Amino acid sequence: MREKTITGKNQKEKYKFLAVVAFFLVSGMFYSHSFYGGSLELGEEITAEQIGVVEGTTLPAEDMLGKIDINIATVTELESLSGIGSTRAADIIKYREENGNFGRIEDIMKVSGIGEKTFEEIKERITVGE
Repeated sequence: MREKTITGKNQKEKYKFLAVVAFFLVSGMFYSHSFYGGSLELGEEITAEQIGVVEGTTLPAEDMLGKIDINIATVTELESLSGIGSTRAADIIKYREENGNFGRIEDIMKVSGIGEKTFEEIKERITVGE
């Protein structure tokens, strides 16, 4: 059986791969440091109180996104709202272009297809630039 040897080309590919892996590991460390506002030691734990979560509760991912200004939001931002798809998001933008900015968040119900039920689902996530 013939043993496989590593040629110079294979060695370069190996180092390129390792450099890419190292880049992502280091990027992840910087991201987690900036996201959490500090650093953790290996094995250190974070309590729910430290990040502002009451023990035993969960937060939907959309709660972490912050409020969306419906007067300047893009289609993509509007689509992140519960019950708002691409068609409804386009309707919101069209309404805004034709009628001007929304004066209060309740005005979004003037857009065809957005009623009280949808408004109740999104009212905590929207703003009019307050």
